[in-house]
Amino acid sequence: MTLTGEGLQPSEFAVTAARAVADCADLSLREQARHLANDGLLGVIAAHDVGGLDLPLALAVPVVAAAGAGLLGFPLMEALLLGRALQESLPRTAEAVVSGEMLATIAWQGSVSAAREGDSVVLNGWVARAACTREADCLLVRIGTSGAALVSTNSNGIVVEDAAGLDLAVPEHAVRMEGVTIPAANILPENTWSVLCSDANVLRAAAILGSAETCLTLAQEHASTRRQFGRALSYNQAIRHALARQKLGLEGIRHAITRSVGDEAGALQRDAAFLAAGVYGSAISEGALQIHGGMGFTWDVPVHRHLRRVRALQAQGDASGVLAALGRRYVGAIAPASDVTASR
Repeated sequence: MTLTGEGLQPSEFAVTAARAVADCADLSLREQARHLANDGLLGVIAAHDVGGLDLPLALAVPVVAAAGAGLLGFPLMEALLLGRALQESLPRTAEAVVSGEMLATIAWQGSVSAAREGDSVVLNGWVARAACTREADCLLVRIGTSGAALVSTNSNGIVVEDAAGLDLAVPEHAVRMEGVTIPAANILPENTWSVLCSDANVLRAAAILGSAETCLTLAQEHASTRRQFGRALSYNQAIRHALARQKLGLEGIRHAITRSVGDEAGALQRDAAFLAAGVYGSAISEGALQIHGGMGFTWDVPVHRHLRRVRALQAQGDASGVLAALGRRYVGAIAPASDVTASR
């Protein structure tokens, strides 16, 4: 399906998502889940069989961007990805996630070991960067380097540590597992984790895009309305140039995301989109904070909260590790070419 194959436009999803995110401001986490589900936002990429819309990842981008712009306190990215990841192996669970009846999250860092015992599997290990785990019903964890398993958060042997991280709206938890027993059916196919991480990089970039765009808008408004020495801040040429560079960075993020969801895009384009969003998103948020001065650190001016979210998403996706892996891949591609040239 193309983006417009059935009359669907990303901008339409963006409007719906922005309205839904604004309505979630005073709701509890479970109320947010039901509200977002009623608007069809939790099942954008899930199959029809589990109540989803079965749309491409590109149409989840404006939804997550709107969540980033509105500082949504719900793990929307995780719900979107799990609704699709579980639809084959655990369709009833996927349906519950898509309908908002079940809160599910993902531990993006760390891994556990798995030992088979009859029809059950015993998990041991430590995972981290799991959003809203204290209120979640289930948690997806990595097994070894590429496996994945779904664990009920009320299972015996699970210890959820106190919240940590920069993003105050979406607390992240570390979880210790000591002899946690789950059904063997909760072990997902081998390639599930790698697909999740690849798709998550696109959605993280989208969330950063939403935050960066909001920060730039706030900075532009402040620069044009705040007056010092009888003139607006935007009268200063250095500030105008800084805002122009930030606008270019914002469009760089948008372009990288567009490439990452193209028909021929692969893991390289998705990693590049995430890295571009992290670099430019941080610069835009920090620039907006500088223009606001001390006001940018107050709760009423959410610039610092957006910067916190951008930094949290960078850490969640291990931006430094992704960059190092990309560098090794680049160097590895150069070496054979150099050998061929030398042999001539």
